[in-house]
Amino acid sequence: MVLLPAEESYHISRVLRLQPGTEIELMDGHGGVYTAVIVEAGRKVIARMICLKEEGSDGLVQFWVGQGLLKGKKMDGIVQQCTELGVNRLIPFFSSRCQGSLRELRERQKAERWDRIVISACKQCKRRDLMVIEEMVEFSTMLSQFENAPGLLRLLFWEEEKDFRLRPEMVGEGKFDKILILLGPEGGFSRDEVSLAREGGWQTVSLGRRILRAETATLAAVSLVQYLAGNM
Repeated sequence: MVLLPAEESYHISRVLRLQPGTEIELMDGHGGVYTAVIVEAGRKVIARMICLKEEGSDGLVQFWVGQGLLKGKKMDGIVQQCTELGVNRLIPFFSSRCQGSLRELRERQKAERWDRIVISACKQCKRRDLMVIEEMVEFSTMLSQFENAPGLLRLLFWEEEKDFRLRPEMVGEGKFDKILILLGPEGGFSRDEVSLAREGGWQTVSLGRRILRAETATLAAVSLVQYLAGNM
């Protein structure tokens, strides 16, 4: 038997008005999908597990996104869209052009709120595993964390890059085990930050001629990389 959380119980009994005997699907957040039957419906919903329907990962390339913190509720949208598009890890970071201090931004991270957004997005798109949201770090700290990671392709999207655009051969299917892309806040990256990343082995790439809003650039970059990596 499984006792569902209060929020899920309310949705099942008061919104969907499902009755005992109704068959439902439960996800464990790690790729497992289970068939279950409602035994008791009310303030607390209890379900009886029947069988494991699906298990394990889908064998896709691990895809991580480092995102410079955006203002207001824009980060909520980033969390939702990255979850829907299959990002495995989201790493929020503080860079020179983020507004506010790192301490203030960490207080604003609202991990519980972002976790709820991830769960909601997974249910909507029937994603089996939860996207992990890492604790916010300094830009330089994040660079050093992934400096010598084997099998990892590291790309930094920069609007001033003129020579290298994202190309299929850069992220071709099967070339890397993991891909990590970096996208800046509203003001983008400074030249010093770009130089630091390049010195650490990051490849700067362009999204093309258009100057995009920060949140639009993230959506475009994530979609393109996922497609080229064979994850869509």
